[in-house]
Amino acid sequence: MTPEDEAIITEWHRKLDGEIRIGFIRTEDHRSKQIQAFCEDFSRLAPGVHIERAEADGEQLPGISIGENITYHAVPLGRELVPFLNLLGRCDMPGDKPGAPVRDVLKKLKAPALLQVYIAPQCPFCPQVVTLLLTLAASENLIYIAVIDGAMFPERAKYNHVRSVPTVILDDRFRWTGAIQMEELVHIMLTRDPSQLGTDSLIKIIEQGNAAGLAQMMMESGSIYPAFLDLLTHAKWQIRLGAMVTFEFLAEERKEMASQVVGPLWDRFPRADDNTKGDILYVLGESKDLNVIPKLKSVCKGLYPDEVKEAALEALQKLP
Repeated sequence: MTPEDEAIITEWHRKLDGEIRIGFIRTEDHRSKQIQAFCEDFSRLAPGVHIERAEADGEQLPGISIGENITYHAVPLGRELVPFLNLLGRCDMPGDKPGAPVRDVLKKLKAPALLQVYIAPQCPFCPQVVTLLLTLAASENLIYIAVIDGAMFPERAKYNHVRSVPTVILDDRFRWTGAIQMEELVHIMLTRDPSQLGTDSLIKIIEQGNAAGLAQMMMESGSIYPAFLDLLTHAKWQIRLGAMVTFEFLAEERKEMASQVVGPLWDRFPRADDNTKGDILYVLGESKDLNVIPKLKSVCKGLYPDEVKEAALEALQKLP
């Protein structure tokens, strides 16, 4: 942190009204130390900012979480410091702002929009793009922003085929490099085909407790989203549980759609662990599809642990 950075933070804190809490996402990644050092220096210069330990899963990058929908996998110093401070203080941000028409349009957003913006510390254009995205996220909780320093996390940049900055990626499907127009970005978010939403987007819906909403979205489209199958067989039980609740809503209203999961789930059954096998069998029973009866009987007679056989028997008992 340079003396200039320290002076900016000190002056910002002098004008701060009230206290602010942000999260430090600590992982075993060695780059956690860099982010932790920034957090410690930042809280020293701005005592009104309280840094709290945030939960991290095994795949998560270390970072700084702000609210429920903004994460920095970066050290926001130099050119990136002012956008970061403006976000924390909810000050007026320089550059484009969502006017009343854009704000009204954003209210129509139904599915989460997951945006990654790749930056580099010396990039002169990155702060403007980051500011635009942060402004959108501050206006709509369904917009999730991850600011990623591509130089700090080169393996993640390589994985996402990022070759220059700033690069913005929406739902792992749409991307922009360089300047970005707010109206174009908002239009794409609103007109995306929901059936093409990725696993992470559907997980956000589940985590928001909107299982019924996800079921309704699939019913309106007339098909099970491909990524929904990943939720039903996810390694985390909480996500599988949310997906099963979603499926219950759907099966209750649209039995013919519920049958669409039978074949794909049965294909995944041999590769699943025993706990996931039990959940797959539960879903097959909830489908009320009579074609699952031979499959469930084969499990009851097969070389499976008792708890898996019990799950198959319970599923059979739900069928007419």
